Amino acid sequence: MIEEGFDETGMIEAVMSGSRILENYMSEMRCLLLGCFWVSEKVRQPLHVVCDYSNPRMVDIVTAYVPQKPWWNTPDKRGRLV
Repeated sequence: MIEEGFDETGMIEAVMSGSRILENYMSEMRCLLLGCFWVSEKVRQPLHVVCDYSNPRMVDIVTAYVPQKPWWNTPDKRGRLV
């Protein structure tokens, strides 16, 4: 997380500021969100956040990462599977 340039605040920012669901894993009650966080005052970075919504009272962030090649061609388009 720190190596990729974001922290807990960046994850929350990505989820709360116009994120959208890329994939929904209904059987696991999880989803993959695409949002953005601010790296600097003028630079935004895409961020993938996996959320667990199995608890009806809260959403838990399972993991987050910056989408990168070869796994992602663009922030919202999968690349090759490893």
